[in-house]
Amino acid sequence: MKKTGIITILNVNNYGAELQAFALHHKLKLMGYDNEIINYLYYKNPNYKSEQLSKPLIKTSFKNSLKDLVLKWLDKYSAFKYPEIARKRKQRFDDFHKKHTALSPVYKSYSDLYNAKLEYDNYIVGSDQVWNPNNGTNMAPYFLTFAPESANKISYASSFGVGHVNETYHPQYKEWLNNLNHTSTRESDGVKIIKSISDKDATHVVDPTLLLSKNEWGELLVPYKTEEPYILFFIFKKNKYAEELAYKIQKRTGYKIIRVCKNEMPLEPDDKILNIRDFGPLEFLGLYSGASVVLTTSFHGSIFSLIFEKPFYTITPASKNNNSRQESLMTVVDLKERLLREGDEVNLDKLNDINFEEVKRKLDKQIGISTEFLKNSLK
Repeated sequence: MKKTGIITILNVNNYGAELQAFALHHKLKLMGYDNEIINYLYYKNPNYKSEQLSKPLIKTSFKNSLKDLVLKWLDKYSAFKYPEIARKRKQRFDDFHKKHTALSPVYKSYSDLYNAKLEYDNYIVGSDQVWNPNNGTNMAPYFLTFAPESANKISYASSFGVGHVNETYHPQYKEWLNNLNHTSTRESDGVKIIKSISDKDATHVVDPTLLLSKNEWGELLVPYKTEEPYILFFIFKKNKYAEELAYKIQKRTGYKIIRVCKNEMPLEPDDKILNIRDFGPLEFLGLYSGASVVLTTSFHGSIFSLIFEKPFYTITPASKNNNSRQESLMTVVDLKERLLREGDEVNLDKLNDINFEEVKRKLDKQIGISTEFLKNSLK
């Protein structure tokens, strides 16, 4: 049987990244394709070895460099301060991939990857923001330049994570895009960017997490056991607007508030919100399955709200106009009113007014297009 290798972002202690990586791998397996994930460490992984070749071709801004440095420090600090919680959380993430994901040997550096003698018939660069111009690493691997010239090279739902790419960088992006035989992206803006840079017609596909049904995710998850209904609060950092909205919903419904945290560190100083800091991907899915309402700032948080059919609001920063991922998703399902900017007034009388049958119908159409893209692209 012909074999497929997938490169994407994983092993970064992030629920969305781990689940999207697994989802594409698992969907291909269900479709009958032998495949594994090429375990190339993302530059934010603490075990990644940076070198001259891996430096970003698009110079990282001081602000983003500082942000990456601070986040790495925070991860180390949180693991040091809360060792038992960090150990349990990491174990659950590791066990998830050991049990459910076929992985290649680890490639810890750019040179490790390019010096490996890989022999896949198909190479896929998967989803997440692998093409974001603000990434602090050389993006060439995510355009499959390490693959043999004769191999079949595919992008599936790869994301720029921005609404446009500065023209200065178009020649390099064009060269990279022209290395692909079949091209798709997960945002409508991405389709336009690819067309403007390379004149290629890319296919607009869904994020890999949407390729698996509610029942298929349900077979994997670890249920969250509680008798009380709850608001799931999936917010990456302190957000006063989101917290106030959660308290308003709590006052109206009587539901408790559960926050699934980004890492081991608690974020609320009081007892109004229960912080869960040690869950892995499957426990995270269990929280979604059992939630009564979801508030999130996360793209994948929005997706799992749709998959598990939960009333939700997605909150975007008032200071940023770059919400193309969220806007594209909400346009597909015609739920733009669920996308809030910080400061927006919310009519909670309509909290539960989502027709999930209609949402599923619209998503199924896009999922069908996405599955056909994979079938037509793979050898």
